Amino acid sequence: MPHHVGSDISVKQFGYTDDAAGRRLTFPHAESHGAQGRSGPVTYGAGDLILKGLEGRLDTLRWTAEAASLGKAWLKDDSGRIDMHVERIEMPRGIMLTRADRGVEIMSSHVSLQEMKLTIKGPFQGTDTLTEQAMEKAMLATQVGAQLRQDKLRFLDSLSGKIALTVKVVLDLPVLGRRTLDQQLKVPIKEGSLDFRKLNDSLDWLEGAFLDIKHDNDKLAVTWKVPIVGSSRDLVAWKLDQDAATLASFGRVPVRSLADFRLKKSAEPSKPSKNDKSKLVKSMSLDAIDIALSLLAPRSVEAGGGTIMFGGDDQPGMVDMAVRGGIHDTRAGSIKGNIGSIDTTLKDVRMGPVKLTADRLHFDGLDALEVEFDGFTPKCVTVVIHQVTATNLALQVGGADA
Repeated sequence: MPHHVGSDISVKQFGYTDDAAGRRLTFPHAESHGAQGRSGPVTYGAGDLILKGLEGRLDTLRWTAEAASLGKAWLKDDSGRIDMHVERIEMPRGIMLTRADRGVEIMSSHVSLQEMKLTIKGPFQGTDTLTEQAMEKAMLATQVGAQLRQDKLRFLDSLSGKIALTVKVVLDLPVLGRRTLDQQLKVPIKEGSLDFRKLNDSLDWLEGAFLDIKHDNDKLAVTWKVPIVGSSRDLVAWKLDQDAATLASFGRVPVRSLADFRLKKSAEPSKPSKNDKSKLVKSMSLDAIDIALSLLAPRSVEAGGGTIMFGGDDQPGMVDMAVRGGIHDTRAGSIKGNIGSIDTTLKDVRMGPVKLTADRLHFDGLDALEVEFDGFTPKCVTVVIHQVTATNLALQVGGADA
């Protein structure tokens, strides 16, 4: 893969060495302005760069420095999926830039970033739209033994806090015709689970007359029926794994299990059309979302082809996450929030053409978090972080997209 680095650089002195270790240039002190590099589809650079003890090999791509300081640093890819800007980066214990199996790799034992803004645009792997076709496909996969989504979300089992929102559903019911249900919900989360029986009891009298929440073996479902004369039918159903099904027998369900859901469609087959009259659910929205959560115990999750561990060494994984906003199944929406701190360990986590590994990656003060949706599908994530510190960071740039 081709690489190119260019810069306006100033040095007071330099040395050249050619010995058994190879040919190399050494610079006791170097300052650069407008440095910019490219590795495959990724460009990166900095408005100003100060390097101490800089050494560059001439027979291969390998640059090292005893310490480095960068201002107005940035990184982005040609597709526009990744766009990162950092006001200041300090690497007091040195840095190395070298060739990797794909692209280049930047390594440093200690990195501090100040005022970082990161934007990641979709499509995101593993996201499905909230449509009957997607749910049918997902449920069919589970019936033939495919792994449930919830199996990969066990890191949520240490969540605590509360979720409050308003669920608005427009239904087209037999006999009754079109009805709109507007239900405010306040759901406490304890050790990663919620009490669905209390949630059922909290339904308003009108919604409660039509809706019910039932558990049956490995399924949890929101059912509807016409009062007195009607038979109940599933409106939304969740497939539960063995652990979740056992917990549900005691009236609680893990938050992670809510990822394996399915919307019920009419039993009458019909050709799809823009004005499909066969659907029970005409529209659904989650409004007035108000979430306050913390992730307390060490947990790990597979993401981006690698692994993220939250927490460790008596550090909580996530503290004081607050989210507000609303999303709708047929139009654009967004949720915004902030997080007090996140403490993680990363192993080979890829974001587009960038792969990250860090023994410890601590985010302090996520001042702004925004996720933009098209329907229920996330399209863009933007975070503004006051400070990030990393230990034994390895950043591989320019590999193939995930």
